[in-house]
Amino acid sequence: MSRISAIITTYNVEPFIATAMQSVIDAGFEDLELIVVDDGSTDATRQVADAIGAAAPPERVSYVPVYFAQNTIGGVACAANAGMDRATGDIVVFADGDDWVLPDNLAGAVRKLQAAGTDFIVCGCQEYWNNSGNYTSYPEAHLWDRLHQARGLEERRQLLLQMAPFPWRKIYRRDFLERHNIRFPVGPYFFEDNPFHWETSVRAESFSFFEPVTHVHRMAREGQTVTAMGVKPLQIFEHAETIRAMLERTGRAGDLEERYFHWLADHVLWCSRHVPAEALNRLFSLASEALAAYPEETFWTLMAQKPRDLAGVRLLTAARLGDRMGFLQAVPG
Repeated sequence: MSRISAIITTYNVEPFIATAMQSVIDAGFEDLELIVVDDGSTDATRQVADAIGAAAPPERVSYVPVYFAQNTIGGVACAANAGMDRATGDIVVFADGDDWVLPDNLAGAVRKLQAAGTDFIVCGCQEYWNNSGNYTSYPEAHLWDRLHQARGLEERRQLLLQMAPFPWRKIYRRDFLERHNIRFPVGPYFFEDNPFHWETSVRAESFSFFEPVTHVHRMAREGQTVTAMGVKPLQIFEHAETIRAMLERTGRAGDLEERYFHWLADHVLWCSRHVPAEALNRLFSLASEALAAYPEETFWTLMAQKPRDLAGVRLLTAARLGDRMGFLQAVPG
């Protein structure tokens, strides 16, 4: 019987933490280590968590609260890392404190991972919009379709690296995370799920897929990071450097150059749609520096490999050529 370590990270999620915890408990694991890492909440998150933990069936659930004295730097990195450091299970599941899992599907994914013996399993996920009550799916159907025809590990890895990078959409063998000492980067930034996604995806010797939805991600709630980003999207460039360094360190920079380039280019375009006007000059400087690392012939070859609209091509080209005015004129809106 495998022990399942479920790590739930929380910060001021009093209205939601009971749902998150109970959904994991309801998966029915016979040996569940339920680790709740609270990142210095100032509401009643901890009191609710303790109540749910105390009510869990003790014969199969071990409740492990890890409470920080104050909110830590950046996003969930410190909390998630603390959870991994405390975990003793064979299998690690992540969940955000304002999200929830579908219990039967989560249990099915864990069973498939155990049967497959892979380093991790990639699961389906969806969004729940707290302001409207609507559910939406990620635009990944074409990737799941291609998985059925994919030949070999490396082709599946290329598809995985195009999927949403949320750490909780994967269920991991703990020995895989520990063997490679994989942790979230800690710093004054957000979107730390990107380098974690890249490192787990690149280092894995095997992985499997489970298409049913296991995790539901709550969007548009008050206080959520993505609802008030400001200049935070620019922090993705720090993660780009972390990812590139990891690729160099693992000897994968060459064979994953195309995938990394398109990830970087897509995030330049994403930033151009989300940063405020006063940050566009800073975005231009960061994008120009990042894209200048590609020789001109390589840049044009890579650009030709993925269709983009004319505005996107103009913006990326201007950044590569150091054309500030052309870049600013190509910014959407």
